[in-house]
Amino acid sequence: MKIYGFAQSRTFRVLWMAEELRRATGFEYSHDSRVFTTNEEREFLLSMNPMGKVPVVNDDGFVLCESMAINLYLAKKHDFLAPRTLEQEATTWQWSFWVMTAVDAQLLQYLRFKLGIMGVQIDEEQAANVLETLDRPFNALNSVLADRTYLLGDQFSVADLNVASVFMWAQMGQVPMTQYPHLQNWASRCLGRDALNFARI
Repeated sequence: MKIYGFAQSRTFRVLWMAEELRRATGFEYSHDSRVFTTNEEREFLLSMNPMGKVPVVNDDGFVLCESMAINLYLAKKHDFLAPRTLEQEATTWQWSFWVMTAVDAQLLQYLRFKLGIMGVQIDEEQAANVLETLDRPFNALNSVLADRTYLLGDQFSVADLNVASVFMWAQMGQVPMTQYPHLQNWASRCLGRDALNFARI
């Protein structure tokens, strides 16, 4: 399988999944880390994804985009980090969709104001305002993790990988997490995995 997209984009969560898979099963993948800035490169990217965004994967002729969809596809195809029951599968979808709608864009906006990236000036007040909007989803996940090690129970799964990949931005922005102890401990377990550390190099 070939993965297109630079690691500092949302491509990193696909690289993380692929590296977990490689270490466990010998799965083979390659990585095209181009930023796709030239006209020729942009046309090539658009031929795979009409939105012109990464990540995109080509798995033996099957082309798929959207990082969450790619990871769910890989988990199911290879029966790896995959949910074991229909109910667990639905729960995996639930948390994968939830984190993209309730946390992803907000955390990225926080990073923009906190670190002054992507053309935005550092603005501590705006960063604090964004953090206030994240209190409710953070509390929700914290309460769910109060009685379990991972989202589906005792074992790390693609649900954890997908959700934790978004919370890596909280780690980058040094978001204070002490008031969410279960979330903090879960994130530490997930984001400390060797495959992730390799994938984001």
